[in-house]
Amino acid sequence: MITIYKREVAAFFRSPIAYSVIGFFMVLTGLFFWINNIIIGSTEFSETLSTISLFLIFLAPVITMKLLADEKRNGTEVLLRTSPITVPQIIVGKYLAALTVFSVMIVLSFIYPMIISILGDIPVAMTIGGYIGFFVMGASFLAVGLFTSSLTENQIVAAVSGIVILLCMWFLQSIGASIGGTIGDIFRWVSLLTRYNDFAYGAFSFASLFYYISFTLVMLFVTGMNYERKRWS
Repeated sequence: MITIYKREVAAFFRSPIAYSVIGFFMVLTGLFFWINNIIIGSTEFSETLSTISLFLIFLAPVITMKLLADEKRNGTEVLLRTSPITVPQIIVGKYLAALTVFSVMIVLSFIYPMIISILGDIPVAMTIGGYIGFFVMGASFLAVGLFTSSLTENQIVAAVSGIVILLCMWFLQSIGASIGGTIGDIFRWVSLLTRYNDFAYGAFSFASLFYYISFTLVMLFVTGMNYERKRWS
């Protein structure tokens, strides 16, 4: 697993994908930081994180799109599947590499709340809660992206498929509100947006944290099952 992880991290930072995604994220975060925290004057950086959270739907699948799809396209998937490395090690190694890139994005964004703290008071607990929610939500997005990457050898198809799935899960809250009743409650319960709202407003929720972690583990398990099925096909 460590070998897979190191190889994928090195591959990320040898390609323009990581730098493009990180650069775009920093510019985007800087833009909304300027609007929300400088022009408007809000001291709550969690509001800025909430604003840019929607863009993670598009960035996460771009980070993961090549992880398994490239193995198919280059023919190296067969070598991986016939190697002594287990499927869980392959999946977890690649996932952790994507999570590392995402973590770098988050760490670099710390500069913005630091600027707020220099200019005035910042609600530390709310900011930390916002970052925790942002991290676990992004981690779940990456798991979806890795799953769609396991379905195809085309990176673009993998990215677009991941974006579509995440958009559907994101807007389940609105759909549930329009439907109403028990079905509507279920839709709102599984919505990725509903779960993030707790963190966005500074309310740390163990239920939402558990939901995101469970969702991530389920997606990684399904990805592994799909990969295992192809291993013996």
